[in-house]
Amino acid sequence: MKIRTQNDVRKLDEKIKSELGVDVSKYKDEEAVESFTELISLPSYVIFSITRPIFVALLIYIFGFYFLKLVHVEYIIYAVVGLILFLIAGIFFGVLYLVFKMKNDISNIVDYSLDILTLSIQDLSNVTQHINAKNKEDVLSLLFKGIIHIVTIPLFSEVIASKTLFAGFFAKKIVKNTLTLISDKLTFDEIDDTKKEIEKNDNNSFLVSCVTTISNVSDGLEKFINFIFRIVKIPLFLIFGSVFILLVFFLYIIN
Repeated sequence: MKIRTQNDVRKLDEKIKSELGVDVSKYKDEEAVESFTELISLPSYVIFSITRPIFVALLIYIFGFYFLKLVHVEYIIYAVVGLILFLIAGIFFGVLYLVFKMKNDISNIVDYSLDILTLSIQDLSNVTQHINAKNKEDVLSLLFKGIIHIVTIPLFSEVIASKTLFAGFFAKKIVKNTLTLISDKLTFDEIDDTKKEIEKNDNNSFLVSCVTTISNVSDGLEKFINFIFRIVKIPLFLIFGSVFILLVFFLYIIN
């Protein structure tokens, strides 16, 4: 189930409630907001990560009026086109720099989401009623997706909105897309030990099996996060590279 719009999130919430009897939104309380605020350091560096490259780009743009050999109408062309290209280059370099710095925060956010997933499994009154050997991976994936979209992303947006404005827009967009990608790609594969627990077919054994599987996913999270970040950075590199080449070509032509 791909989640792209708020309507998709609503349908996901209804699906979890009807199929598993779990109200995921209950984990988004005041205590969760406080915990989440302490969990991430992103608000402390997001503004400088975005604005510093823009400031440097504008500084270079201003110096261009003195160092480039401009005459007559070239001043106007450089003033308009140069400003646009330098701004775009500065923004995308800032976004790339932000992506490099926020990997640790993303890892903490996903770990936090996995902790909530463990709580939601433990809160099921009868685990075996909802989870069996055939659907365990699907149920865990469904719950994790619900936690990411119903709890984690709204919590992150709330924390960022309260601390940043302009730079927070880029941070929210990047984190939302990254977490959506993680919720789509993360799998809860079984290992031999968890299969043995499932074969016992009782409530406690299923609970132990699910918690063990979540713990194993958490242990291998760093490699998975690195893989996701490589995917996230590819389009940003391509856009920044294209703008940078266009900027260099423009400066070469106008000089």
